Amino acid sequence: MRPTRPCVTSAQGRRGARGSRSTSSPWRSSSRARRTRSPWWSDCAAITTCTTSRRTSSAFRHRSSGANASMSTLRTPDVLAAGRWWSGDQLDTMARVWRAAVVERFGESDRLIAAAVGASPESVALFTALTSLPSPAVLLPPDARAWRTEPAIPIGTPVALMPAMASLAPEAERFGLIPFVLPDASTCSVGGAPLRPLDGPGVVVFTSGSTGLPKPVFVKSERLRRAGSARARAVGLGREAGALIGSSPAHGQGLQYLGAVLASGCPLGFLDPRDHRLALDALARPMFRCWRATAHLVEAVSRCVLTGPAIVPPFCILGAPISPSLFNAFQDRFGVPLRQGYSSTETALVAVDNGPPADVRPDTVGRPFPGVEVCFGEHPEKPEPAGEIGRIWIRSSWQMAGYGFPPHVERPGDVDGWWPTRDLGTMTADGRLKLAGRLDDAVRTRDNRVVNLEAVATHLREIPFIVEAVVVPLDTASGRSFGAVVECAPSLSVDVIRGKLADSLPPWSWPRVVKIVPALPRLANGKADRRACETLLGQERPT
Repeated sequence: MRPTRPCVTSAQGRRGARGSRSTSSPWRSSSRARRTRSPWWSDCAAITTCTTSRRTSSAFRHRSSGANASMSTLRTPDVLAAGRWWSGDQLDTMARVWRAAVVERFGESDRLIAAAVGASPESVALFTALTSLPSPAVLLPPDARAWRTEPAIPIGTPVALMPAMASLAPEAERFGLIPFVLPDASTCSVGGAPLRPLDGPGVVVFTSGSTGLPKPVFVKSERLRRAGSARARAVGLGREAGALIGSSPAHGQGLQYLGAVLASGCPLGFLDPRDHRLALDALARPMFRCWRATAHLVEAVSRCVLTGPAIVPPFCILGAPISPSLFNAFQDRFGVPLRQGYSSTETALVAVDNGPPADVRPDTVGRPFPGVEVCFGEHPEKPEPAGEIGRIWIRSSWQMAGYGFPPHVERPGDVDGWWPTRDLGTMTADGRLKLAGRLDDAVRTRDNRVVNLEAVATHLREIPFIVEAVVVPLDTASGRSFGAVVECAPSLSVDVIRGKLADSLPPWSWPRVVKIVPALPRLANGKADRRACETLLGQERPT
């Protein structure tokens, strides 16, 4: 069961419940008191999309299933991880200790302060501590290799490290940062009112780095709160209808879903993608309504031998293309459709397929969220005709403030609030957003043929027993070409894959090299590592 009081050790038990005070506190804490809760937000407003020079709008209503916390009452959530519940009270106590330690060492100011955070309850506590300060918080992944960014993290930036991550201190110094190992929160306590997360100016996270060095993205707190409320309404999050994720708040998706959890007051669960048995246990728990899934874990739970009932939350959402075989295998086993969503670190949430189960389609990412405008073309003032494929432009009230570290941020390419993505797409006649690859997915081969690499990847995913495929450009001695890295069942061979492609694609769209792997190389946020795929293909002879 989810705890109603802290799951405490003997040392923690002396600190009492949320809001208790301790006269033995080594630090003082100054946070604002939480206000009372307010009812669930009203039903969704109209969705506005722009597919021609005249904007058109359509509306839908979403039936929420719980209460939504007011944006002024954000609090640390209850968190499930590795089969254990951590109460919000327990994590808030931890956060107050760490906040006081940071303030004692560096003071309360508007200077940047960074922290290494992972997919763990302790990281949620540290997130609460730092985002309650007047400083912009820079969230770093636990893998220090991702700390090499463009632009670089400013020299002299303090980096708060939980005791479990103290080994990262030398890495921080190597980057010119100031490491600060936080105290063991179980050995001391700080009194005061509960902390309010996302009460500071904002958060810096980083792009995935799949096509270059990660870029810092600054998002203001009020925009994170607004986006979190919109996502919570769209999938029905509430106090007894929580969310399961597998990514750290240091990544865009993890941050966005944490924002939705905070906005709705619901419980949060972390899934370890390496342990599908423990994941199945969490997925079957009735207090979770939404799972932000990854292709790897979806494949594992769809194919493994079950030792219990086949139960998953009603909303299972992927942020990547879904192969027909995986879509069908998942639905056949669990009776729940895999839905797609579309977002990015820069734009936050854009669209999600949140319609009735019978209406879910694997070939679209759903309808845009209320308040999101979408248009297609080279320029938002000259959009493509309805139904035509073009570059996707996004405008909303929760996009990033810009690239960089505050106060120096910029939005290159912005046109009157419209953000140019690197994706291609179109809008279907019934208002669903359909992706059609990326701008950098089209290559002109040595034969002077233009090939859309995402279209080739889509054909690969439609081959039975292929779980996922990545198609990337290759520069060879004889000119420009491309290759494919395929994650599939051991029974498939390169010859079989090539035969299937020959049935559906012209010869100039056949990959020069096909590499079969048991699992695609992935970045820390779960996305396919395109650079690693290029390296794999560069080591192969043409097949």
